[in-house]
Amino acid sequence: MSTETLNEDHLTDRVIDLYVQTKDPADPARGHVPQYHYKITLHGSEEEIGTIRLRIGDHPALLTAGHMGYFVAEGYRGRHFAERACRLLGPVALDHGLTRIILTCDPENAASRRTCERLGAHFAGIFEVPTDHEMYQKGARVVCRYDWVLNTES
Repeated sequence: MSTETLNEDHLTDRVIDLYVQTKDPADPARGHVPQYHYKITLHGSEEEIGTIRLRIGDHPALLTAGHMGYFVAEGYRGRHFAERACRLLGPVALDHGLTRIILTCDPENAASRRTCERLGAHFAGIFEVPTDHEMYQKGARVVCRYDWVLNTES
């Protein structure tokens, strides 16, 4: 998808819509790359049913945090909205030069693991969270890591 046709502020598959909420610049001192934060809504609705973020760039911290992070509100889970949101962000990632997306989740989060598998992401393993990473400070000790290779031929 070219930059002329890409509207990264509003994306839809006519089941869900993604609306950009913030575009955060890089913060090298904290190990943060630029990122987009989106709210997820049902198509045509303004009610937020979840969130997803896309981190743009390459940094060792992404091996733990991943390029994409998503959350779907409890009443909306089980309908593959996280998968749909990831697929909607694929072209945005490609437009920024990313062809491989790192996805991470808690090993106990079976639903998130299934989302990664449904995307066709390759399971890379379970890895320890570095003690100096923000996620460690919040209690995470290990993450499952998946590699999702984006289709560059569309």
